[in-house]
Amino acid sequence: MPDNLRIALSLLVIGMSITFGALLLLWGLMALLTALTSRGVGETPAAAEADERPSLPVQPDLSKRRRRAAAAAVAIALAREQAARSVVATPSTVSPWQAAGRMARMGQEGRERL
Repeated sequence: MPDNLRIALSLLVIGMSITFGALLLLWGLMALLTALTSRGVGETPAAAEADERPSLPVQPDLSKRRRRAAAAAVAIALAREQAARSVVATPSTVSPWQAAGRMARMGQEGRERL
């Protein structure tokens, strides 16, 4: 085998080994970080176990729910009003070149339909 071909193949093997080694290393680091951070933020193991235990159903305070629903309705109404005010109609300006081009296209489409 020629000397140049051996050098090229050895460089190929070294480069591919480094590439796949780096990919495996990154994969391992991502798996490790996922395992370390799989619990919620600020959640302790005791809190996770407490969430798994069945709890008794609690009746929510209806007045509190009504206040939340009213606040949500007001927020939505205010957002819709603000969005309606922010829409500004801009006049479309068409240059003579654009108008001529559009008229030519309309004429071509009219002839094609006949």
